[in-house]
Amino acid sequence: MAYQRLLKQSCIDKLLEDAERGVNLVRFQKDTIAFEESDFLITSMVDQPDNLVQSLLPISDDDYRCSLALYQAYPKLTPLQAISQQFWDTLAFYDLFPYMQLRWSLRNCDDIYGNIMRHYHLTSANNVLRHGLASLWWSVYLSIDSDAENPYELTEILFKNQTLRTRVFGVSKVIQHKEAALGILRYLKDNELFINSFEKVGRGLSSYFNKLGAVKQLTYLDRDFFYNEMVAHIEEFENYKEKIDENDRTTNE
Repeated sequence: MAYQRLLKQSCIDKLLEDAERGVNLVRFQKDTIAFEESDFLITSMVDQPDNLVQSLLPISDDDYRCSLALYQAYPKLTPLQAISQQFWDTLAFYDLFPYMQLRWSLRNCDDIYGNIMRHYHLTSANNVLRHGLASLWWSVYLSIDSDAENPYELTEILFKNQTLRTRVFGVSKVIQHKEAALGILRYLKDNELFINSFEKVGRGLSSYFNKLGAVKQLTYLDRDFFYNEMVAHIEEFENYKEKIDENDRTTNE
């Protein structure tokens, strides 16, 4: 197995600059983007999987199956490696660009730069659950429960609702703590038949735990704490009301 190649940061910066200025946009509308050998660096820290893009193309409309395929292709990524903008942008613009073209097409896009910034470019480590590829890997990493008979049963819960996964969990810092994700998702799994709206509960719990994180070190607490907090506050979450900013809605679509 070969080592993963990464696009040089200067090359990624040039891509983003061209897209923002509207220069050479035709390159973003093809099946692949052409690069020179000199545009790449080799990293010995990550193995490059074989035929990953070919396995994703037939299931490109199934985020859950794609997430498992991507995670299983890079099972040894450390959390530090998995917040690398350079890593995910390389996959989005090069290794898995044909998949990205199917999932978030740039071919007939009125706003190529905007689409790139929403799905192809990892703007910051806090936005890993919003990037088109990083969100798939992190969704699995955070929800795998090795103690369960089916380690992916909580992953299935997370993928039941796109808004819950990307717009609620995706912008909630506390959910990026694995123990928090496991405790919250376990509660949702145990009580899914009694929950009327995953989206409303998700917004309520996200608001609650983000505020709680300002006064308590949540990263040191285990999944049982978060499960019990869900038990204590579920009625509050189910009745949560929030004014949704229409500009934010447009940006996140």
